[in-house]
Amino acid sequence: MRKMRSRKGFTLIELLVVIAIIAVLIALLLPAVQQAREAARRSQCKNNLKQLGLAIHNYHDVYKTVPMASGRDGGPGGRRQSGFVGMLPYIDQAPLYNLIANGGTRASVNGSTNYNGFSFVPWDNNHKAVVTQIPMLLCPSDSDTTAQNPRKKANYAFSRGDTCWDHSPNWNGNGGRGIRGFFVGGHNNGNGGTRRFRDVTDGLSNTIAMSEKVKAKNGSIYVRDGVIARGPAQSSYRNNPAICLSQVDAQGRYTVGVGRWAGTRWMDGAPSFTGITTILGPNKPSCTDPGGDQRDGVHEPSSRHVGGVQVLMGDGAVRFISENIDSGNPASANVISGPSPFGVWGALGSVQGGEPISEF
Repeated sequence: MRKMRSRKGFTLIELLVVIAIIAVLIALLLPAVQQAREAARRSQCKNNLKQLGLAIHNYHDVYKTVPMASGRDGGPGGRRQSGFVGMLPYIDQAPLYNLIANGGTRASVNGSTNYNGFSFVPWDNNHKAVVTQIPMLLCPSDSDTTAQNPRKKANYAFSRGDTCWDHSPNWNGNGGRGIRGFFVGGHNNGNGGTRRFRDVTDGLSNTIAMSEKVKAKNGSIYVRDGVIARGPAQSSYRNNPAICLSQVDAQGRYTVGVGRWAGTRWMDGAPSFTGITTILGPNKPSCTDPGGDQRDGVHEPSSRHVGGVQVLMGDGAVRFISENIDSGNPASANVISGPSPFGVWGALGSVQGGEPISEF
């Protein structure tokens, strides 16, 4: 009789054990892969801020000031063109700047000749610049948004300092200035509506110039999705910015109506779109008057990075600021001179506060 040959192979139990081991290894490896990807995205965001810092310094070398955070004298939209417009030639976007400056049919989507120089509004979907996306203004850690389409976006914003009060008129409308921050705009702060490096007496390395800002997510009411509370009246925040904290529930959702504006128009100089304040702290709530996107308010920076945001200092350095940074007494009334009442965070926003900053 022929001997039966035995067949070798895995039993069902052995196969299940192997599958279980592979599943555990994948479960252990996936977070590491995600962390590595986020580290790469965060590095790209940091590099973008560095490039913007170089652009600011190159601009200052030429004009002896930093760009206005909300520029242009007169014309439709008032002083609503953001500081990015003036920086375009210094971030390899000279053709786009020339398109804006020259106006005419070349600047329009529909062939209209209604545009003359900068005299168009930054929410005009018929202008090519408004619907042109600049890649370096986007942080890959933050997903895109459908809010404000087809207007193009920005994940970086200009520091307007540690006050939510622009001392009337509003931040930008037709005369907003900003008086405490690295960037001012629109009218006259004693320097023709601009800021010089020599004005930053607290030191360029101790003053925030720009920061990250999450783009507003369409339909969301969550603080971390870039939306901003609309209410109560702006005068309330001037006397007590902590009121903004009361507009959020335990799940991080606003309990009042919201505006979905942050980062949704790279050309718009209103702080609701391209500005930040240093009052409550990174990733904290933002609030403005129910009247509209151009009003005074608390406009805090935000990011998708764990634990805080990256900021660009006046000297060009990029630093990570913890969302738990000391922010002093958020119930303090806004100040127009002297030390900031909002702790280390507020001191980093003021340019002439005279506060000693030992660590952050």
